[in-house]
Amino acid sequence: MSKFNKGRFLAIEKVGVLLSIVCAIHCLSLPIFLFFAPYLASSFAFSPNLEWILVLSSFLLAAIILVLDFRKHRQPLPLYFLVLGIMIKLADMFLDNQSYSWLFGILLGLVISLAYWVNYTHKKSCSCKISA
Repeated sequence: MSKFNKGRFLAIEKVGVLLSIVCAIHCLSLPIFLFFAPYLASSFAFSPNLEWILVLSSFLLAAIILVLDFRKHRQPLPLYFLVLGIMIKLADMFLDNQSYSWLFGILLGLVISLAYWVNYTHKKSCSCKISA
């Protein structure tokens, strides 16, 4: 992989980490702003549409990046964290308890960010020359 592609790929990874962190912050801010619920009820910031946009874009970007890196480095731990994140979202959907949905959102953002971090630390220390 050339330096140009590697630098561009790391920028994409940064976007993925940013999406995961934004998702976690969004879910963390929900209980804090619950006091203002009557004023924010119609706000797009707390709509289910924004939640699904954040979750799906984060999962899609993470899946693409982590699978491509797995094919090159054969390090499965980041993929395990991605699967754990998907299981957390599925548990949130099946339980459908609004009282705890913020907790699932924070866990989801943290687990996906952890997957990126583990992947990045492995790539940084890897000296393999395997092409994907």
